[in-house]
Parts: sequence; structure tokens; C-alpha cells
Amino acid sequence: MINVIGLGYIGLPTALMMASHGLEVVGTDYNKGLVDTLNSGRTTFKEDGLDKLFDEALKAGIKFTTEYARTGMYIISVPTPYDKFSKKVDPGYVVAAVRDVLKVCPPDATLVIESTVSPGTIDKHVRPVVEAWSSETGNRINLVHAPERIIPGNMVYELLHNNRTIGADDKAVGEEVKACYASFCQGEIVVTDIRTAEMTKVVENTFRAVNIAFANELARI
Repeated sequence: MINVIGLGYIGLPTALMMASHGLEVVGTDYNKGLVDTLNSGRTTFKEDGLDKLFDEALKAGIKFTTEYARTGMYIISVPTPYDKFSKKVDPGYVVAAVRDVLKVCPPDATLVIESTVSPGTIDKHVRPVVEAWSSETGNRINLVHAPERIIPGNMVYELLHNNRTIGADDKAVGEEVKACYASFCQGEIVVTDIRTAEMTKVVENTFRAVNIAFANELARI
């Protein structure tokens, strides 16, 4: 079973996609109103193809709750707000979610960070929390970074067709996570290390920003 943490613009489509392709999924969000809306059979935002995907996931047995599940894999898709003053990504929500997962997860669980983070964030902010937990409990957890690659307006298509990068400390664990995403992802999925996976997201965002700026300059001309 997979517990997807954060049911916003990234987490919800990811959870629905996995559930509709044969994986057992529980979606968790601290927002009770959001969870109640999903449990009533309604989506929380509009997106092409999302309602159909939602119906398929419901038929497949997806569950929505405010509680964290005790399971072998967690996918964290919480917000990472951009601080305009410091020019940095705030990892606070990710770290808080990791701490909550560590309260309930079994030994050797796999923790996948999908949230967009800057290179070094996992080593600087997430790994120390995990290592402190490991020292205290004598257990270990597998850290993985699988940066999301979807844009609002075309989410369902991009989830199905975009290439993905899986960064993991342990290549075997990375392959296991790859198999989960390969249940629905038709693009190429590359397994690498965590720092490289973090960097690929920054490079992609920078490439898009440069192209958008170039297009805007052409429009002015």
C-alpha cells in the first residue's frame, strides 16, 4: 500500500493515477474539509480528465483520510513555498510531513519526496531528521526523491507521458519506486542519486523560464 501525503495539485492526481492503475493507495491531507469533499465523491479542483480519473480511482478502492497510514511506502507531495525575500524554497512543510510519517512508519519503509526542492535540501533538512529517528529507534528508512513534472492545465496527460527521474540512496530501492511509477508512466524513468534528481528539476524549471522570457521578448517585438 502507498500513502500519498498532500492532496493538492500534485498529490491528488498522482494518488488517483496510481490507484487507477492497480496500486493500493491511501491519500492523506491535514485539511479535513478537502478530505470530506473527496470522500463525498467530488474533486477539489478542475482539470481536463481529472473527474474521469477520480471515478476510476474510486472504483479501484482509493481511500482519503486525515490520518497517516502504517505502510511500506510514503509519497510526500506537500507545498514548498518560494520566499521572495530570501530567494529560497521553504522546506518546512516537507520536514513536518517527514516527522509525522516517522511517527507511524514501520522499519525499512520507503519515503519518497515528490515536492519540488532545491539541490541539497534533502541532505540539509530531511536526512538529519531521518538519521536522528534511526539513531533513536535502531531502524532505518529508505530516502528517495522523485520530483514531480506536471503543469496545471495538462496534468493528466503529463503524468502519463512525461519522463521521470528517481533519485535514491540505494539503487535497488530506486528500482522498486520506479516500478510503482511505471504502472502508469509511459515516459522514460531514470534511476539516479538524490542530488542529481534535485538538480534535474531546477534545470527543467530554469529552461522553461528562459523560454517563456524569450517568447515574451518576441511578443514585444
